[in-house]
Amino acid sequence: MLMKWIKCQVNEENKRSFSKAQEGWGQLRHCAGFIGQIGGWNRNEPCEAGILSVWKDLLCHQRFMQHQHDEIFAKSDQGSTYTNISVDIFESISNIGTTDITDFVDKGKLLRVAEYSVENVKRDRFEQVLKDAGNRGMIPGMLSGAFGKRQNSRYLAASLWDNEDSHQRIAD
Repeated sequence: MLMKWIKCQVNEENKRSFSKAQEGWGQLRHCAGFIGQIGGWNRNEPCEAGILSVWKDLLCHQRFMQHQHDEIFAKSDQGSTYTNISVDIFESISNIGTTDITDFVDKGKLLRVAEYSVENVKRDRFEQVLKDAGNRGMIPGMLSGAFGKRQNSRYLAASLWDNEDSHQRIAD
């Protein structure tokens, strides 16, 4: 499984246009290997949108980028709605608990994403801690989650929650 983490900086006056343009990406559901997508506005940085897109594998994502991305992007007029974009691809290394995050992409009410940069000498230990955390099972209110990594010692932890209160109880 592949997780694509997209962050866009959007001026306050363009937030509505950005959200409307996001609807154009509904065409993704017809792309081979596309599993689901969820996103929203960053609570800590209100002019930053985050979108987590989940794909079967890298090959399916590459085919989409070569054959369908540009047409969907042009039709949505998304490019005129943000000032900056960053896109990172993470290969899934483990789920949190026994439930696959792909089962809940369309059911989550709150998406929490954390990014980590880990020194090379600490990568093996960090990955073991992630796997151990994933094997401990679900936290009440968490629907699912997944950990992913990139080649440059960067990691992503994504979790989907049934509501904001469930996540806040754990955060507190």
